[in-house]
Amino acid sequence: MADDEGAARRGPPLEQLAGLQHAFESQLAGAALEAKVPHCGGWSVQELAEHLGAVHLWAAGKVLGEKLELPDSGVVVQNLSDSRASAARYRAAAGLLRTTLASVPIDQPCQTLAGVGSASFWQRRQTHETLIHLWDLCQALGSPMPPVEAAVWEDCVAEVVEVMHPRQIRLGRASAPPHSLLLVAESTPGRWRLPAESSAEPSARITASAAELALLLWGRRSLEGLAVRGDHAAATAVLTGALTP
Repeated sequence: MADDEGAARRGPPLEQLAGLQHAFESQLAGAALEAKVPHCGGWSVQELAEHLGAVHLWAAGKVLGEKLELPDSGVVVQNLSDSRASAARYRAAAGLLRTTLASVPIDQPCQTLAGVGSASFWQRRQTHETLIHLWDLCQALGSPMPPVEAAVWEDCVAEVVEVMHPRQIRLGRASAPPHSLLLVAESTPGRWRLPAESSAEPSARITASAAELALLLWGRRSLEGLAVRGDHAAATAVLTGALTP
């Protein structure tokens, strides 16, 4: 099993993934598909929906060890106002992912982003993928973000610290930061060191809600307005170091 399995095993249940997927689909139905999505490299809402659906299929394939495609349902997005068709295509991909995850034991061996692990890795990964892109979609549409439990946001932070950032370093996409940070979630027990293995005294301490910390690590917000104690420049340097793909 991969070293990251301990983190993956405590991942959120399938019901949380389903709730986030349903919220994404609901926002998508009736949306302006041509609207631009902040923080996503100029993607439109339609491109965001196609991306998330494709990632769901890819992850389901990793669980089963094969490449999956949606069955031909005749649902095609014909134009940029065809939001119901886009929502239907996303619903099919989301449903296939959930069906796949529900059909195997949570500890079934499969390929993960860190080598051989278990299906629980993808349950956790896709929950957070959907969470962040749901936030993206709401930003693009000017809609309020649906309520999400703080524990889900906390686990999103933990996944970046324990899985995503170390992977970025392993792949040469990021350098090991010269400084370390302490991330502290308000009103919850969540505390994380970034980078995870650092033994150095933190150069800065950032205190915010778990949601704000997750959005910070995923590049969806800046340090502005957050409580930063210590070396602000060091904190900025760490956070601009390609923590996530």
